[in-house]
Amino acid sequence: MPVLDLDHLKRIVGNEPAFLRQVLQIFIRNTPQDMQALSESVASENLEQVSFFAHKLKSAAGAIGYNNAYEDFKHLEILAKNRAPMDEISEKVQKLSNECMSCMVDIEEIMNKL
Repeated sequence: MPVLDLDHLKRIVGNEPAFLRQVLQIFIRNTPQDMQALSESVASENLEQVSFFAHKLKSAAGAIGYNNAYEDFKHLEILAKNRAPMDEISEKVQKLSNECMSCMVDIEEIMNKL
């Protein structure tokens, strides 16, 4: 299954390769910082911040058509809002962190093919 639904992204921003690359580059630049902030929020057990960053990352993933991450961040946001046990939240964040960091290579490859 492809990492991104590129057709989704094209419907939102158009089919101009340079602009598509620019949008994906913003995701690549911001996601590691937001994931770090999310991890720090988990470490400090700040569920409000966990929910905030889960929502932010969910929106970013949805915007570029990264549908698996969108669903996972949506679930994490719900866990935080429902005050799920921190162990469960921490495990979910670790899984998402690993997936998001490994998908950066795939997104770079997609950008190079545009």
